[in-house]
Amino acid sequence: MKVLIVNPPTCTGMKYIREGRCEQRLNSFQYVMVPISLPMIGGALEAKKHDVKILDCIANDMDVEGLKKAIAEFDASLILFNMSTATSASDVEVINMMRPASKAHFTVIGNHATSLPEEVLTASALDSVIRREPELTAQDLVDAVEHNRPLENVLGITFKSNVGSIVTNEDRPFNENLDDLPFAARHLLDNAKYTLPVINEPYTLIITSRGCPHSCIYCTAYQYYGKKLRLRSATNVVDEMQECFEKHNLRNFTMWSDTFNQSKKFVMDVCAEIKNRGLEKKIRWMANSRVDHVDPEVLKEMRSSGCIGVSYGVESGVEEILKNMKKGATAEQARIAVKQTKEAGIEVLTHIIFGLPGETMETIKETIKYVKELDPDYAQFYCAIPFPKTELEEMGKKNGWITTEDYAKYELNQPILHLPTLSVEELQKARDMAYRQFYLRPSYVFKRLKKIKSFKDLLINYRQARDFISSWISPSSTEKTAVSKAENGSEQVISAAR
Repeated sequence: MKVLIVNPPTCTGMKYIREGRCEQRLNSFQYVMVPISLPMIGGALEAKKHDVKILDCIANDMDVEGLKKAIAEFDASLILFNMSTATSASDVEVINMMRPASKAHFTVIGNHATSLPEEVLTASALDSVIRREPELTAQDLVDAVEHNRPLENVLGITFKSNVGSIVTNEDRPFNENLDDLPFAARHLLDNAKYTLPVINEPYTLIITSRGCPHSCIYCTAYQYYGKKLRLRSATNVVDEMQECFEKHNLRNFTMWSDTFNQSKKFVMDVCAEIKNRGLEKKIRWMANSRVDHVDPEVLKEMRSSGCIGVSYGVESGVEEILKNMKKGATAEQARIAVKQTKEAGIEVLTHIIFGLPGETMETIKETIKYVKELDPDYAQFYCAIPFPKTELEEMGKKNGWITTEDYAKYELNQPILHLPTLSVEELQKARDMAYRQFYLRPSYVFKRLKKIKSFKDLLINYRQARDFISSWISPSSTEKTAVSKAENGSEQVISAAR
């Protein structure tokens, strides 16, 4: 059966990342992120002998009219769309616009649709919603559509019945053996479109595990992949990396998981497998990690096997805020983690969230000072967002903190929580201040400029910095000053690999 998988354009033309719990504008610290769920589904469907095509409208600059034409030309029997919270209204509008162009079964994946399947179905021309991890459910749904079998038998979907009612089937149990999944069908993507900043080379994501046992109040990970950690085998992970290197000419990787370093044995096994195959000098890779699972021995092995960067969810430098968000890690652990990672010769990116319960201007200033003391290679400052069905949303509704019901404003660069101790206006100013104070330090600018190896790199970094400022820092007189400095070459520092 012919199946079309779509990462849709937005009605506004703004580009967004939609991948698991990573939902944000493209022009942040972001490279053009591979929507890895789509080729993963593609691989699962090709394994069942289906004819699959992927249209990534974000990477390929395809607008709504272009998508409509492509849908009519491919004439698929099932079309699967990707959806995020910030783009959900636009996604629904685009899906509704596509309905006249196709009689296919329309379905959708993503955290937002998983959290609010009935709401999404009611507002759209969709026939069904795939909830939680999608590969096995997509296989069963395509099989049911192809053979005209009852959708009531497909675990993990919510769908519209023939009489117009909405039916929610039982959840599909999480796949306990991730090694059983086929590798992502990267031949269905134009891999050259997905590049890293600074390095400016193509890259891909490698899913290493699913599930997170932690309980951060703002995170949607557990809704999509559950709380139990499920690991691929190290052999299976490196098999995929080797295939990417040999078949697709990809040598840059991001280990894509909720927490790569949750299991020390797993990380050590992956590093050993990379070195056993002699890949450590041929590839480069990055990972996200928790600060409370850092080990100098592991960091040494990571570096020797080709790791060049680690991102840490530091979130705050204030212990009270960390406790309020149920982070389960401390500011001191983050301080040690960053120090040890830099000592191992690995670059560090820290993620900070402003505006969580208990936040004030004073705690934000304390965190900014703390991050400057950590002195990571890059830092990303977000606003707390009460994503659907999270504990933060529940708290926000109960206390009247949420200032809008417009999901289009549920972006990590826009404050929408008005706390008793911090207004949205104060939060926006504080976030802008954090970027200026961190990135415009003379010592930092000089350090980053020393890493520029060519005039071409300088131009690329300048463009990335300009896009970052225009998309991720609110318009103000201070921004104009920052842009002016960027035009003088100093703002290249903001282009970083997440």
